[in-house]
Amino acid sequence: MKKMTRFISALVAFVPALAVAANMVTYTATSKISQKDADKKAMEGVAMQVSSAVKSSMETHTTEDAAGNVQSTFESRKSVFSNVLLKGAKIVAAPVKDGVYQSTITVDLDQLASKILVDIEQMRIQMNSKDSVIRLDMLDRDYRKVAKDMVLLEKMAGDYNDLLENLSFVQAVPKNLRLESTLAELTEFMTANLSSVKMETNLTKETLVVTVVDFVGPIADFPIAITQDHKNLATAKTNNKGKAVFSLKDVMKKKPSGEVIVHADMNFKFVRQSSLLTKTVAYQAKKTGCAYQLTCSGDVAECGALQVFLMDAGIAISDDSSLPMLSATLSFTDKPNSGRTLYTSRGTIAMKAGSTELVEQPQGVGSDAEAAHVKAVSKLSVNKVLDAFGKGCKK
Repeated sequence: MKKMTRFISALVAFVPALAVAANMVTYTATSKISQKDADKKAMEGVAMQVSSAVKSSMETHTTEDAAGNVQSTFESRKSVFSNVLLKGAKIVAAPVKDGVYQSTITVDLDQLASKILVDIEQMRIQMNSKDSVIRLDMLDRDYRKVAKDMVLLEKMAGDYNDLLENLSFVQAVPKNLRLESTLAELTEFMTANLSSVKMETNLTKETLVVTVVDFVGPIADFPIAITQDHKNLATAKTNNKGKAVFSLKDVMKKKPSGEVIVHADMNFKFVRQSSLLTKTVAYQAKKTGCAYQLTCSGDVAECGALQVFLMDAGIAISDDSSLPMLSATLSFTDKPNSGRTLYTSRGTIAMKAGSTELVEQPQGVGSDAEAAHVKAVSKLSVNKVLDAFGKGCKK
């Protein structure tokens, strides 16, 4: 047994002792800080002895108090990259003596290697099983499940390699354990099949219908998403005829008029590799036949944004005095960031026509308060506004 004494600082005494018998590794460390600190240093010592990756950095911190006294603290910071040793380590704390904490850690490398080998075999069985499932689902053209399982298989491959790395810390890795992954083959197969997938869209007065086919024909259970401004509006799966149907209310959820992107709701990696195209669908709210005079209590930009919103939603705004009155009161609270380069505004927008009232509190972000207010107005709920003022009005 070798012993050595090293003083890290005035606060920490680090006295490691290493003993290796057969495949047993023992390391002892002491600390004047705490038992936890002694445990940590003992674990780092064991880790270094069995070639676990350790990152060390030495830093000196200098401080000066009000009286002008200068003090330097020398620290050793070590981060053990692998926690493989924690699984097989036995920690024994000695009684505290003269304020010194002592920790001895013993690791049986053969026992640790045996546990890792069992985990490796279990992972190999799981990967083979997942490979078989993926191939069967590909034959069934279940692209959604294949993509999901491919991601899981890729994670398993990463976990398998991690286990091999852990094993390499305590013994040489046999060649027959090296991973022979089928990921590349399966990915190529998946990409080739996805490349044949085509999407068609049809916008009706009430719905957006998406039809998906591949080289065989219509695809069932194909996941579709519609997005706007990089946010999902709705998701659906195709039926047995390869059709996914979205309500026009879902399409218009955020904006009364505009564009939505229709795309496969799958892992982007496979969509990108297969060059599976997206579809852009432009829509316009149908005219409700409702028309109002608008009286608005708010700034010019805010009231102008509200008028545009209503007209885009299919509600006509006119100066005709014979039309019913739609009154609106707009108020906002603003919160700038520290540099006043971005404002977040929460609006309170109250609208009333006859006995019908609606109060909404949309939020917007802009480069200044006015821009944030306009953005907030544009985020009013189209469906709520149409339900309140797009029906039962004077036509």
